[in-house]
Amino acid sequence: MKVLEDKEPPLNAPLAAKYRRSFAFPSMNERTPVILTKIIDYLARDKKNLIQKFGENVEEELKTVIGEISQLKNHLQTAKCFQKFTSGSQGSDLWNAELESRKAKSDPLNYYESDWLFAECYLYRRINEFFATKQLLSKLDPFSYQKTVVLEQSVASLQPHLKRLHEKKTMEKDCLMTDDEKQSELAHMIKCSLWANRMDLSLSGGSTDVSIDVLEQVRNWDENILVNDSHYVTEILLQGSSPEVVDFVTDNGGVEVLHDMILADFILSRCGVRKIQFRLKPMPWYVSDVTPSDFHTTVNSLLNSNDDHLQYFGKRWQNFIDSGAWSLSSEDFWCLGLSYSEMPRVDPNLHKDLKASPLVIFKGDLNYRKLVQDRNWDTTTPFRLALGQFSDVTLLALRTCKADTIAGLKPDQAELTASKSSDWLVSGEYGLIQFNKGNCGAQ
Repeated sequence: MKVLEDKEPPLNAPLAAKYRRSFAFPSMNERTPVILTKIIDYLARDKKNLIQKFGENVEEELKTVIGEISQLKNHLQTAKCFQKFTSGSQGSDLWNAELESRKAKSDPLNYYESDWLFAECYLYRRINEFFATKQLLSKLDPFSYQKTVVLEQSVASLQPHLKRLHEKKTMEKDCLMTDDEKQSELAHMIKCSLWANRMDLSLSGGSTDVSIDVLEQVRNWDENILVNDSHYVTEILLQGSSPEVVDFVTDNGGVEVLHDMILADFILSRCGVRKIQFRLKPMPWYVSDVTPSDFHTTVNSLLNSNDDHLQYFGKRWQNFIDSGAWSLSSEDFWCLGLSYSEMPRVDPNLHKDLKASPLVIFKGDLNYRKLVQDRNWDTTTPFRLALGQFSDVTLLALRTCKADTIAGLKPDQAELTASKSSDWLVSGEYGLIQFNKGNCGAQ
C-alpha cells in the first residue's frame, strides 16, 4: 500500500516518490509503468523475430519474462516490498547486501517509501534479473530495438558535423591551431556534449524521436547554462603538462555518446592526453545508457556507413580502441542504487582509481543525482559539500536538469530561473558544467 505525503521532500532529505510534490512521484507513478509496458509490447510484437534468432524453445521463456515484467509493473503500482536477487548474476551480492543493510535500518524497501535513487535503480536491476535467469534470453537487451532506431537517426543527424571536422582536419595534429582556437573548440565540444544529454529515452518514456539539433542550437543556449566551469578543464588540459589519462563516465547512447566520442577524440588528439578511459554500464540500464556492446555498435555503424566522412571516424575510433588509446570498462558500481559518496565504502578500488585520475567527466542526470546524493539540497549548497565522501575526486559534471536536485547555484539564481520556467529543474532545458577540484580545495 502506498504511503504518500502531499508535500515536497524536506530540505536535505533524499528524494522519494512518497512526496507527491516531487518529480519522483510522477516518474515512478506514470513514466516508469510506460517503460515496462513498452518492454512487454516489444517482446510480444517481435516474438517471431526472436524465435527466429533464438530458436523455437525461446517461446516459453518469452511468456515467462512477459509475465514477470507484468508482475513487476503491478508490484511497482501497489508498492510491494523489494525482494532479493537469486540469479547470482553481475552485482547480485552487492545488491543483496545493501537490501539486508537497509532492512536492518527499517527502510520500508518499496518503490514509494525508499529513496527514489535506490528504488529506481532496483527496478532496472530487477528487469535485468528476469533475463539473467533465462537460458536463451540471458543476453537479450530489452531496450535494444529503441536504441537501434535512435542510433540510426543520430548518425544521420551528425553527418554534417563529422564532415566539417574531417574536412577541416580539426582532430589532426598537422592542422595548426592557436591556443585560443584550441580553447574555443574545446569549450564548444564540451557544450555539445552537455546539450546532447537532453536526448534521454528513460526521461521520454522510451520515445525514439531525436528531436534536438544540438549543433544548430548550442550557441543559442548559453544563457541556459546555470553554472559554466569549463575554464577549469581548459587549465587542466591545455595549460602546463597534459594529464596521462582522462576518465569518461558515460550516460546515454545515440546523439549523446557520439558527441562524447567527438569530445574524447579532441581531448586525445589536441590536448596531449594519452588515454581516455570510458566507464560504461555493465548491463542494459535506464533504457538508453551505454553498455560496451552499445559503444562498439556505435563505432561499427560509422565503419559500415557508405559515407566517407562517417567511415573516416569509424576507422579512427576503432583504431583508438584497438591501440588502447580508448579503453572500455564496466564496473558493477555504476549499476547499484547508491550515491557516489558511498563508493569509498562499497568499492574502494574504483574510488582509488578515480581519485588518482587528473579529470573524471561525468555525463548526464543520473550520474549527477548520484554525485549530489539525490537530496533536496538548498540550491546554494556548495557543490563540493553535496558530493560528500566523493569530494576528493577531481571531476566535471555535464548535466541537463531532469530531476529536482541541484547544488552550487548563486543566491537568487534558482528563483530567477523559476520565474522564467516553472519546470526548469526537470525539463532538460537548463544545464550545468560543474567542476570540483578534488583534494586541492573547492572551486
